[in-house]
Parts: sequence; C-alpha cells; structure tokens
Amino acid sequence: MAQEKFGASERFACRVLGQNRSALRMGPPETSFEEAQLRTDLRAIAVKHPAWGWRKARWHLLAQPRWDGAALNTKRIRRLWRLEGLTCKPKARKKRRTGPGAGEQKRLRAQYPMHVLSFDFQSDVTSCGRHIRFFNVIDEYTRTALAIIPRRSFTAADVIAVLEDIIAETGSTPTYVRSDNGPEFTAAALTAWCNMAGVETAFIDPGSPWQNGFVESFNAQFRREQLTGEIIDTMAEASYLAQEWKDIYNHERPHGSLDGMTPSTYWKRWTAENQLAIA
Repeated sequence: MAQEKFGASERFACRVLGQNRSALRMGPPETSFEEAQLRTDLRAIAVKHPAWGWRKARWHLLAQPRWDGAALNTKRIRRLWRLEGLTCKPKARKKRRTGPGAGEQKRLRAQYPMHVLSFDFQSDVTSCGRHIRFFNVIDEYTRTALAIIPRRSFTAADVIAVLEDIIAETGSTPTYVRSDNGPEFTAAALTAWCNMAGVETAFIDPGSPWQNGFVESFNAQFRREQLTGEIIDTMAEASYLAQEWKDIYNHERPHGSLDGMTPSTYWKRWTAENQLAIA
C-alpha cells in the first residue's frame, strides 16, 4: 500500500514499516496436486455430510483405497479443514451419568454382536403438524443400526414384528433387549414373545435415560445429521430418509468408539476373527 498509494520505494517502505524485504518478496507456497485433491475431497465430504467434523472426514478418507498410504495425520487434516473454512467445533468432554438405582443394567455390557439390543422411540412431526414416531433398534457391541421404522403409532405387536425381522435378517437371536418402561415394551404380548424366544429383558429404571445411553446417543445423531435438515411431508418420505441415513450410518459414517471403522466393517472384522468360536 505504501508503494502503490504514496509512491514509496520498496527499500524505503520496508525500512519504515520494519518489514524484511525477503519476506515481502516471498510468495505463497505452491500447492501440490495431492493437497489440492485432498482439499477437494474434504469439501465434498462437508457438502455431503454437513454435520461431520474433520475427525470423521479423516476416518472416511482413510477407508478409501486411493488415500491408502498417504500422510493423513490429524494435524494436516485439521489444518486443511480450517483453511477451507469448514466447521471445526472443539471436542466436548462428556460427563458420564449413571444416576441412582442403575442396578444390573449398569453392569450389563455387550460382549459380542447380538448380545444386547437397545431400542427406543424418537418423535418428530411432518409438515402438516402430525406426529411421527421412529422405532430405532441398535446392536450395542457393534453400534449397528438394525432398524429405523417410522409410523404414526406403534403397538406391542409392531415391536415384535420388527424384532422378528431383525432375527431373520441377522440369523441370530439377541440375548438381551434393553429399553425403557414404555407401554409398548412392557405389554404382555412382548413379554410373552421374549419368554418364547428365550430373550432376556433389561428394563432401565423409570426416569433414567442415561441407563440406555447407546440408543439415546444414536437418537441424538439421527436428529442432528438427518431430521434437523429435512422437512418430512409424507410417511413414504420418512421411510426413505430413515433407510438412507441407516445405510450411511452403517456403511459410511466412521464411529469414534470403533477406532474410526464403520459398524458394518467392525461387525465383519469381528466375525472373521471369531469364526472358529462361532462355529
């Protein structure tokens, strides 16, 4: 500005402003093809998954074959993520809540896939103002979303039908099912089905949602990454959006507690490593 506006020489302007002449002449470093491609991929991930941060973006890139062996450390990805002007929220420290009366449910921990299934209802509204309920079922060990079923209302028979579909799809029966004390979950029909199928129930204490933390966390992610950004008009649209996010969650979305793997990859790896025990 001193040169252009006041006509000062470069030597005089640098001496007055205390600027080194070599630093003034130094241009921005050239961007390599790899870094340009990496920044393009980061922008594409941010557009497709606006709720993701740089950590999930890094895990997602590591799972792609073309970035195999590339230097994708956390500092580099975070730096490029910020240079692109993308959202970079600080990682919040989570406070564990156990509450009084956790009992057996506090000590019950899934040890293998289909050991403990957690399910809960999640509410939303369509554009006409009518309520809609999503019945979400997850496997606690692999964090796999086994079902996201939207309906206007649910009965115990509907819950049983969803659980039977999950058993038919996975080929195995859960050992425990964890839920709250809602009327659909404590009905005589569901209790009778659990006794017939050999499934144990692990009801949480009333007013203690932290005892069912896995599915509560899943509900929060589903709302933040899908429901918040969508306007649902019909039940068909709700079913499509639920199935779309279920596929993304199971096959694309990296999970922090699974060392950056997706739930489906983690389940497949566990199955391959424990094939002899399963047989």
